[in-house]
Amino acid sequence: MPAWIHNKTLRLWIPPIAGFLFYGAWAFFINFSHGWDSAITAAVTQGGYSFTITLVLALVIEFLFQRLSDTSITALWRNVWVFIAGFSLLLFTSVGINLLTGTPEIFWTVLPGLTVSAVYTVMYILTLNKVEG
Repeated sequence: MPAWIHNKTLRLWIPPIAGFLFYGAWAFFINFSHGWDSAITAAVTQGGYSFTITLVLALVIEFLFQRLSDTSITALWRNVWVFIAGFSLLLFTSVGINLLTGTPEIFWTVLPGLTVSAVYTVMYILTLNKVEG
């Protein structure tokens, strides 16, 4: 496990920055054929959303993990509840934003992001278990 994982500040900030760079670059690349302005707008929008939701998700996971660690709940149930809460946040945010903007194919639009986010959430929770142990 990389040493930076044990530093909460780095653990919170590195994934959102990486998400901004990756998804921003992807949006820029995909939209470049529509002109520079469209590509920049898409990059900042998608990168900013990725950064924000990744940071908020990490903060929620950290908060709930710590809060539930101080209770009599077992580690397994703590992990399950933290996952459900984090994934619910992602699901309602992603679907809600797409409903508000009138996205026609909401399921297929949010499915890739939710899949990656679900894996990220599980990995983050497992990392916290290792850091705690």
